Amino acid sequence: LSSLAMFGIGFWDDLKPLGARKKLLGQILVATVVYTCGIGIENLKNPLTEEIFALHGWGALLTILWLVAVTNLINLVDGVDGLAGGICLMLMALLAYQCNSSVQLLAAGMAGALLGFLRFNFPPARIYMGDGGAYFLGFQIGIFSLVSCQKGTIIAALVAPMFVLGLPIVDVALAILRRGLRGLPVFRPDRRHLHHHLLQMGFSRRKVVLCIY
Repeated sequence: LSSLAMFGIGFWDDLKPLGARKKLLGQILVATVVYTCGIGIENLKNPLTEEIFALHGWGALLTILWLVAVTNLINLVDGVDGLAGGICLMLMALLAYQCNSSVQLLAAGMAGALLGFLRFNFPPARIYMGDGGAYFLGFQIGIFSLVSCQKGTIIAALVAPMFVLGLPIVDVALAILRRGLRGLPVFRPDRRHLHHHLLQMGFSRRKVVLCIY
């Protein structure tokens, strides 16, 4: 239900632009509902000493930040046909490999769905993801990784997706820094992402996607 709600926010924006603030507030609301339903980060574990630290109220903040960040990250990556879908396929396959049985089946099912989607979304694309699809997939990746965390402790379920998303994270961080230094709105789109630079260098859309994969 929460994934469908996040899809609804993105789909509404596809039909009629909502504005960055309204979208962000909607995302925070959906993530907050998820946390209040019992899905969230409760503890941090030191990987060296195995010592567990209770987060108390900070757990809610970290959970909401994680869900909203991954959701928007996938949406920001969706700048070239097939790019966001392929990255989500990799992440779903990763989650299907490392998660517990219930999430494993959901992630495997989504991986299969993404294979079918990429058949028509890979350049030259015939169908498109849109904000609705990007929000839906990003939020599912975030929530699947939380559900698979044993006893609410951050383990590889959160760390591994961050490694897969390493290049997009750096790209988005540089975009935020670039806009901030110029005094521009952080959420304003531009054409200075990595895939835009590769396109300007003469790469075809298909080669750009394969290069980033």
